[in-house]
Amino acid sequence: MKDLMAQFKRTVDNGSQEDIQILSQFLDNLEKKQAGGFTTYLSAALGMERERQNDSWTVSIPNTPFIHNNIDIPHGGILAVLLDTAMGTLANSKCPEGYGAVTTNLAIHYLTVATEETITAEANIIRQGRHTMVIEGNIYETGGKHIATSTGSFFIVPKT
Repeated sequence: MKDLMAQFKRTVDNGSQEDIQILSQFLDNLEKKQAGGFTTYLSAALGMERERQNDSWTVSIPNTPFIHNNIDIPHGGILAVLLDTAMGTLANSKCPEGYGAVTTNLAIHYLTVATEETITAEANIIRQGRHTMVIEGNIYETGGKHIATSTGSFFIVPKT
């Protein structure tokens, strides 16, 4: 614990304003996870907000330097996680009791760069069967600019 505290102090002492802001947001979200506000470390780290809207789900994350790549734009892999999470959340919400959905295929087309403060993916079911689901996911900015589009296949499996 002493080494951890020393590491934390060095990180804060040597951190830029941006480093400190990212660390503060991360710690806020970790505390929310500890209190039950997030179910996974990944959703806490990314600050994911989920919302059900009729038969669709949206998942949003803040567009901060924490998710940017080396050219200061949102990393495609993070957008893939966002889309997969929105689609997976929808798939899991449609599973019968005792079952869950896992991604078996994910195809994404990146169309342009997300520039707004929040990035939101929306998921809708294309087809729901007894053993599989096909779901589409899209990221749009508030003004309607289409950022990415995707489809995913999900296999329905018993929870272990």
